[in-house]
Amino acid sequence: MGKRARRRGDEPGQRDAGEDGEAKDGTEATDGASPGGAKRRPGGDGRLTEVSYLIAEADLLLHLYRWIVLMGEVPKAQDWLADERWPHPDAAIETFGSWEAYLKAAEVADAPLLVRARRHEEEAKRMAARERELERESERAADLRRRVEVATRRREEADAAREELERRATRAQARLGSAEERAQRAETALTEQPAAAQRAAEAARAAGAAGEPSEEWLAAHEATLAELDSVRAHRAELLDELAALREAAERDRRALARLSALMGEEGNGEPSDESAMGGPDGDAPASALEAVRRARAEAEHLVFTDAAEESAADSPYRRPADLLETLRRLDRLAGLHASEDGFGASLGQAARDLGLAWKHGVSDTARSRKPHAYAVTHDGHRLELGPHVAVGSGSGAGYVARVYLAVEDGTRDLPRGLYVGHVGRHLPDTTT
Repeated sequence: MGKRARRRGDEPGQRDAGEDGEAKDGTEATDGASPGGAKRRPGGDGRLTEVSYLIAEADLLLHLYRWIVLMGEVPKAQDWLADERWPHPDAAIETFGSWEAYLKAAEVADAPLLVRARRHEEEAKRMAARERELERESERAADLRRRVEVATRRREEADAAREELERRATRAQARLGSAEERAQRAETALTEQPAAAQRAAEAARAAGAAGEPSEEWLAAHEATLAELDSVRAHRAELLDELAALREAAERDRRALARLSALMGEEGNGEPSDESAMGGPDGDAPASALEAVRRARAEAEHLVFTDAAEESAADSPYRRPADLLETLRRLDRLAGLHASEDGFGASLGQAARDLGLAWKHGVSDTARSRKPHAYAVTHDGHRLELGPHVAVGSGSGAGYVARVYLAVEDGTRDLPRGLYVGHVGRHLPDTTT
């Protein structure tokens, strides 16, 4: 068969007719002379026709088995149509009735070689999926190590600041003790001065003096009062400084407690702040997929496609709580859009008023390059994605996510609303 079958004029039936001679109806020609005087050929043998068909089938089966051995898979008709080294697929169809009948006659569906090939393909797919999972785990581990290093450095800095504050507080306490001692001495001296003045006055009267305090005593008394005022002012300053140091030490103590908790949480791969915890109640989604599923369960107006969950399952975004909050805000935006009477603003303006990083659409160039990336199916309808919301900041799928939407106005069979078609990685555009 082979290349001979590609000469379409040389069909097996035609060759058989030539071999059978002119006796197509199965009658045998006589050896006698024809009416015109020419000698007729003897009639063909039907067994030769059967043998020729069997040879054609065997030749085609041989090519099929050869293809499977070389390629490791069952061929399609298009595979042979585009390659001159193999028989024309029409030859197999004409011989066996159809391409499926051809493959069935070869009994290759459960061939050990193909079973092993399929098993290897499945194993390769599993290995590729595992490799992607390990890469994501490696990225998460690297991020956790970085965050632990940052937390450790901050704790060391806080420890150093706390020790310095403790030293300053100790010095201030010593200065305060010294100032209190000075104040005590000044107060004692001030208390003793009236008695000394009384004794001096009595001594002066006994000596015949007028009984008034001397100028020296008055000067000493005023100096004592001034020193007492100075000591009291210094003591007040030290008390204020000590209170400030104690307040700073308390702040550092709280900061150290938070850093210690942060380091413990980072070691366990858990969220470390209120935003990452999903709010004050600490009920945070563990992944982008969980965030989508929770938002889908809570949504009153926003419609989620199955493609949204599929894309979220592949997202390595590290702050799923932010994603959940964005989807909740989009649900409120969908509630505004659901009203056919309008809500007094454009959809983009309403999104920005809700605190969403709204993008109106994608460029025609990006859509033309990857048309299937910006289209999903929902309830048998094709949805064209365009408007999207940016979530997070930085670079990489772990720090930045996108929520792509389809906006329906109710003119088709689909109800009016916002449809979530993709959550997670940035879809390809002119920059990718």
